[in-house]
Amino acid sequence: MDFKYMSNLLGAGSMFLVISLLVVLNIFSLSRFGHSVEGMSMLSSWWAEDLIGVSLISLTIFICITSLSCSDSDFMMDKDWFKFSLTVMFVGFMCTAVFSSGKVLLFYFFFESSLLPTMVLILGWGYQPERLQAGLQMVVYTVCGSLPLLVLIIFMLNSCGSDSMMIMFFLNEGLMGDYNLLWLFLFLGMLVKIPVFSVHGWLPKAHVEAPLSGSMLLAGILLKLGIFGVCRVLFFSGSPMYEFSFGVMVLSMWGGVICSFLCLCFFDLKSIIAYSSISHMALSVAGIFSYNTLGWMSGLCMALAHGLCSPCMFSLANYTYMCTGSRSILLCKGVLKVMPALSSMWFLFCGLNLGCPPSANFFSECFLFCCIMGYSWVMIMPLFLMCFLAAGYSLFIYSSVNHGYQSAMLRPHLGLSARFLVSMVISVFILFFIFMNLDLMFL
Repeated sequence: MDFKYMSNLLGAGSMFLVISLLVVLNIFSLSRFGHSVEGMSMLSSWWAEDLIGVSLISLTIFICITSLSCSDSDFMMDKDWFKFSLTVMFVGFMCTAVFSSGKVLLFYFFFESSLLPTMVLILGWGYQPERLQAGLQMVVYTVCGSLPLLVLIIFMLNSCGSDSMMIMFFLNEGLMGDYNLLWLFLFLGMLVKIPVFSVHGWLPKAHVEAPLSGSMLLAGILLKLGIFGVCRVLFFSGSPMYEFSFGVMVLSMWGGVICSFLCLCFFDLKSIIAYSSISHMALSVAGIFSYNTLGWMSGLCMALAHGLCSPCMFSLANYTYMCTGSRSILLCKGVLKVMPALSSMWFLFCGLNLGCPPSANFFSECFLFCCIMGYSWVMIMPLFLMCFLAAGYSLFIYSSVNHGYQSAMLRPHLGLSARFLVSMVISVFILFFIFMNLDLMFL
């Protein structure tokens, strides 16, 4: 047996083992503090554990393993595979530290440090010379957005005398007052990281220039840092004014509508999936800022479902690129005729992306629609448009890639690796059968 066959077997077997252990540890951790949305367990002065953190840590481990398993072009010893996998694991370590930080300064440090290994991935294993520009844009957007947050964290630390989130939760109520500008500075770093429309310019460029693992980590984990950051800031700083929350919801919802329209205008598969990520994250942001327990948890469920679905779609786009030599939907057509297995995976994940029942995407969207419409009837129009357009661009992706005249560049001899198939099947299983344990999210 050659090295590639052995690596396929070892990769598939190790994934089954690690995912099984991950599920057991996740259930054990959830049972320790119950299903409370606001319950937080301080295991030490710097380590905090709650439902949101444990869920995102589990997602981080899964996406790191999946991103390595799906990177067939980088899964070779002659391509610095050890350095590549070490960089991916370093991204996972930084994100895990963010999701478990009990101190605000530690949270901010790891929140910004996660940018460094991501930059290494883009610059070291990116495809085009434009990756330098993409990396620079990502640094400028995130650093400029986070500097006001650092100033306000230092201000709150001086006022409370401690950077512990629990202490600030009890002593920091009303410290920001009624100043919407201060609330904007406090949340700006998180909104850039999510990102919401108007500060999203860095994300499509980073996705296009990043390698497969970089795109999967960006979509699956790094965007969730912004969602988690919003939840943590709301926890230790209190609730902002109604006008500010309503403004953020309007911006995110109508921005999601614009990004959904843009998905129908692009031809690059990565760009389409990147803009669909912005659209889905807009729903999650609106649910969290509705200040409703159901909206809070459905926003988290949407983030987790997107964190599983979107990386797999980037992986499918990469396999399509490997088989056709192009990511343009004008050139990579007729995949269904020569690679039905790849086409079936496209069908499943496009269906998950548009929220077909009984997936986690479907339940989270249903609950989010109820909470957002209950918050304000003004949101009915953008909700309807986003729902309609999500189905439109998901079907547009599937039909463009899999149907039509067979592309002359198709190379059907390139089969799907066992690691890739195992990763896709596990993701589909989790997304379709998580409804059996919805009480973990919504009770």
